[in-house]
Amino acid sequence: LTPCLRVCLILRRSFIFILYCTGFCTGQVNLSIAEYRPFPEKISLLDIEPTQVNWSIANRFLLLDENKRELLELGPFGDLNLAGGLGRQRSRYGELVWMGISPEGIRVVDRLENEIAHLDYRLNPVQTVALDQRIFPEMAALDPWGRLFMYSRTYNGIYIFEKSHLDKVPFISFSKEFSSTFCMEAMEINQDGELAVLGCDGIFHRFSQNGQRQVSFPSTIEQAEFLVSVRRDWLIFNRKGHGISVNSQAHLSIPGSSVPVMDIASMNRSIAVLSKDHILILDVK
Repeated sequence: LTPCLRVCLILRRSFIFILYCTGFCTGQVNLSIAEYRPFPEKISLLDIEPTQVNWSIANRFLLLDENKRELLELGPFGDLNLAGGLGRQRSRYGELVWMGISPEGIRVVDRLENEIAHLDYRLNPVQTVALDQRIFPEMAALDPWGRLFMYSRTYNGIYIFEKSHLDKVPFISFSKEFSSTFCMEAMEINQDGELAVLGCDGIFHRFSQNGQRQVSFPSTIEQAEFLVSVRRDWLIFNRKGHGISVNSQAHLSIPGSSVPVMDIASMNRSIAVLSKDHILILDVK
């Protein structure tokens, strides 16, 4: 039996059996190295240690040092561009927890200040929007239409930020879906606008575009921490580089030279793995 079919047998008496097994057990998944991008010396000279990575435009990457509140962009030839007004010299910024590309530019989420910073594609500040409700977002993800979904531990739910406005009604209330003690490790949105979350207990939950829960099951990865979408599949990894495909249940492995993993981001059929001193780009086949 394939790993996927074994999971189906385990789940056969549960309510998620049909949701999981219908259309999921298709093919295997392989990772191949596409590019190795070392950090230039300037990053260490600036005493910056990136903790988050995300794709930018023109084969560039956004890097965020959450501890020092520094945002920078790394080009394909090692060139760096630092964001003005987001670093230690601007003490008004409290706790930067997420950054990403939207149709209008770059968005940066500040949890402590409860606001969204808008930057252009050259990392120049454009404006800052204070959230109408004090949700203090912990995590965020963009959907294909530019809507920003933010997780609030304070309200135990996910909220939508669109057109400089925060919808005060939660898109998903985890207190209603699970319990008031629900703990979330990661969240991601795929190309179809479906949202998935990874609980601190390692359980994977997928929701539709309308916020309806579609499937939930254990990821089987110890200390699972990272969740990324690749086309219509979802990949789950831990810091040791061990991973699994949600659809095929194929086990994956990130090369040991890029372990421990600091962060992972995806785009189309590729994933970018952030390590201590480099980014490793892997093609997913």
